[in-house]
Amino acid sequence: MAATADSIGKPEDHPPWYPHALVDRPCDPGTFADGLPSSWGRIYGWDYTAAMLSDWWNGEHEGRWGAWPDAITSVDVVSEDRFGLRLHLNGSWVAHLYPFQTGKDVSTLALFEPWANSLANAPLLLPVAGQKNEHGDQLVVFEMHACLSEDEVMGRPHDLVQTAGRVHAALVDHATPNTERRWNERLKSIEDQLKTTTLWRAPHTRHVVGLPATHLSLDGVVAVDDELMLVPRPRPLVDHLMAEHERLPGVSVIAMVEQRLSMVEGFASSESREAFYRAWGEVVPASWTSSTSLSTANGGVWIWRYEAMLLMLAEARAYGLKKQAKQCDRWLFDVSRIQARLGELRTVHAVRRGGVLAALAAGIIGSGPVQIPFVLASMGVALAAHLVHQRRMPPPF
Repeated sequence: MAATADSIGKPEDHPPWYPHALVDRPCDPGTFADGLPSSWGRIYGWDYTAAMLSDWWNGEHEGRWGAWPDAITSVDVVSEDRFGLRLHLNGSWVAHLYPFQTGKDVSTLALFEPWANSLANAPLLLPVAGQKNEHGDQLVVFEMHACLSEDEVMGRPHDLVQTAGRVHAALVDHATPNTERRWNERLKSIEDQLKTTTLWRAPHTRHVVGLPATHLSLDGVVAVDDELMLVPRPRPLVDHLMAEHERLPGVSVIAMVEQRLSMVEGFASSESREAFYRAWGEVVPASWTSSTSLSTANGGVWIWRYEAMLLMLAEARAYGLKKQAKQCDRWLFDVSRIQARLGELRTVHAVRRGGVLAALAAGIIGSGPVQIPFVLASMGVALAAHLVHQRRMPPPF
């Protein structure tokens, strides 16, 4: 059952991690383990409140791993965000508590040895300990650090995107082949649950590969000697509820960051947006940003922008973010215009292909005085269609 307008209250009346607009009950951590019903599926969590006390940290609990902090005497809540709470333990560790569990993406980066080895020199801060159960990570512990403010991060977009690119490049050896069908099924699942009027699928190229999940947020960035490092984040709750877990390409992460920055007018022009992606392309394999990989006809950047915007619309609806919902709706309204253009281009491509095939057939099996004029005319049609196709193709950025 979805919450009503009278029952959900305002976003500021609830913790930022509580999807108050999606559930019809007040925030009671004691009920999280049984699962909260929602129109997008049951939301499972745990009663994290005991972890606010030092005695809990010094006790024994199932699911713990890593170099667990010992002799904890002070637990201080320093902030809350979309993913949960941040605690300082003895002023020596930072613990991230996730009231709702969305998988084990964060702990796996540290516990799966091949990935951890590949990331050893990457600009990614790996957790040193944590606790998990069958639903996923409940908490992770990092060495002491302080994240930059979002304003500080937004002032360094190229540094941010290149830092993400170095993390992606470190995981190249663990890339998996294009899973186009499942990526498109993800889109369908999200569209269906949001009941949008948009529908977009993409063929992708073989150079668009899946990577281990390294979720990025603007409030999870650290500066070490002025060099940026990323703090891994769990899978967003709305993504977990609306779609199957899939390995996604690095460009999907960058598209989400781009859309987040766009929401706060982080790009002055299309040129600055292109420079953002080109900065990422400087540190990842060249094939990831080739003209074929970035072609809008193949999905390119646009299809991941689209998925990012769908997920941001889902976030807005789940957490009651009215301004963000309006921004997402306006962006999605333009999708029909882009799709209409791509529909035209499919027709033009068919004409181009038909012209080439007709010219080849006439050249091979044709004869008589009309053969050469027919070949030339067919090639002329193909050339004209090619020029129209190139001119009408929506630019990748």
